[in-house]
Amino acid sequence: MRVARINENICDRSPFCPAAMSCRFKAFKVTFGGAFRINISIDEEKCTGCGVCTRYCPHGAIELVEKEKAS
Repeated sequence: MRVARINENICDRSPFCPAAMSCRFKAFKVTFGGAFRINISIDEEKCTGCGVCTRYCPHGAIELVEKEKAS
């Protein structure tokens, strides 16, 4: 199964992230840590790997990868 992953080096961490807003499964979590400190993460348990977010990311910072199996 595939899931979305964010490349932290490319992501601009916008509080108005179009990729996060496009996720109908609410897999994205946008947290605010003060002035200009925003973290965007993806909950792999909620992510279905549909790929919609990859099309909405204006920076190409999201890719689909194979989900790591729990050991």
